[in-house]
Parts: sequence; structure tokens; C-alpha cells
Amino acid sequence: MTLEMRPSCECCDADLPADAVGAVVCSHECTFCAGCSEHLERVCPNCGGELVPRPTRVGDALRRTPASTERVVSAGECPGTGYSGLAHADRAPERLARHAERGSTERGALDALLDEVLAGTLSTVVDGRPWVVPMLFARDGDRILLHGSTGAGALRRVASGAPAALMVVSVDGLVVAHTTFESSANYRSAVVHGELVTLTGAERAGALDRLSDRLLPGRTGEVRPTTRREEAATLAMALPITDGRWLLKARAGGPSAPEEETAGAWCGVVPLRTVAGVPEPAPWAGDAPVPASVEALVGRWT
Repeated sequence: MTLEMRPSCECCDADLPADAVGAVVCSHECTFCAGCSEHLERVCPNCGGELVPRPTRVGDALRRTPASTERVVSAGECPGTGYSGLAHADRAPERLARHAERGSTERGALDALLDEVLAGTLSTVVDGRPWVVPMLFARDGDRILLHGSTGAGALRRVASGAPAALMVVSVDGLVVAHTTFESSANYRSAVVHGELVTLTGAERAGALDRLSDRLLPGRTGEVRPTTRREEAATLAMALPITDGRWLLKARAGGPSAPEEETAGAWCGVVPLRTVAGVPEPAPWAGDAPVPASVEALVGRWT
């Protein structure tokens, strides 16, 4: 018997396409978005059964067995309306609690850091427990693009409207003071808060290409296009960059001058930076020349 792919959440009526992650179902095919599922504590309000991630249906399978077009909306009050209850317009802006003088509201500085750093940590809550995973990312204007496997259960749960935070950091140097207590680090860090949005169709394909070209500019033009099967196996998400929902913090400079005798202890800064090494070809690459995308990457980090 084929699973009925209902087109919307029975609670908040959000669209849930058959080829997108973010839907959950019970054994009777009652369908909800991942956000409402969390508010419902992952228990179906109709039958009391467990709500679990719904598999996607794409390509030929979707053409052979189309999704349902009948929207079902529960008569009862929706307890959370997806994740929107966590993202009120009147939400207080994020603020630094410690060393507020190191904070910055300059959007250009945030963009520069996001464009420089290659990876960050994505955090959210899954089943009431903290969930953190390192991820490559790319800034695309006013949003951050991320990707992962559609087979990752936890990622599927949080990929449609989940409240999340992405943290990135660049350690620019170690600050060596006259005591270990006074020693520190020069750094730039940012935390971007928001709700994850799942990308589908042409938007997903374009986002995956932008992610690749952010890491290896021009690489998509050097290899074959991504197949539909590969696209279907890849989850693409966007985290919006919204005013009031990001924090930027930095420290620069040397150690503070001591107010006590240092007995000649050396003080100063040890700069740190990321550099690229010599490209190492795969055993099957033979005498193929290093492509322009890799040369550009090495040049950027040299």
C-alpha cells in the first residue's frame, strides 16, 4: 500500500511538498510539519501514535504515484503554528552579555567573516536534547546556505522551520601575557540565529552550485552536472541573516600592560592564519593538470 503524501500540515496548514523534507507522519498518515510536531511533543493528536519523519518521493516515483492534493486541517487549535511562535517580530534583539565593548553591529564585518571562514557549527534542539554539528556553508546575500544528507534523521527533523544558530570563529592569534590568567586570544566570531528553510527544485540545485563555487570557485564548470539522484539525496537549507538576530564579537591587539613585576617574562602576540598546502593528486588522477579552481583555492589561502 502506497503512503499517502498529503500536501500540508494538519495543524498550521504549511505546504509540505512530497519531494521536500520537514514533514512528519503517524502510522495513519496524519501529516504535520516538523515545527508543529515539536509543539505536539511528537505525538499525533488524532490517534496518539508517534510522529516520525516522512520519507520523500521524487522523480519517477512521484510521477508514477502523485502526491495528494487534498489539504486536511484539524478542527482543533494549533498549539504552535509551526515554528513561527518562536520568531515573533517583537523579539528582543540578540545582545552580548560579556565584553559588550567587543561587539559590532557592522553588517559588512559580519559578511566579511562569513565569506572568509569555511565551516561553522549548527546548533538546535532535537527531541529535547541539544544538537550540534559542524557544517560547511556559504553566504548568499542575506542568507546562509547549508547542506547535508537527506538520510540524516536529526537534520531532517530540523530542516523545515527549525529554530537554529550557526556559530563561526576565526582565531587570529594567541595573546601571551605576563600570567596565564591574563593571556587571551585575538579572534572574530559570529552567531547567527534564525529558522532553517528547506530549499527544493531549481532553488535547491542553484544553492548546491553556489555552495560548491564558494569553496572551489569555478569547480562546477570543470566537472559533470549533479544528477537528479544526487540532488534528491542532498538536503539544501537556508538560514536568513536578519537584523537583530546576529552577534559579532572581536578582540585585537596585544596583552594589557602589567601592573606588577613580570620578572622579565616575554609578552606579545603569536599571529595565526590558515594556509593551503601543495595539492595532492588522487592515485587515479595520473598526469592530469591541477585545475584552475584548485589553483585559485591555493592562491587564496597562501
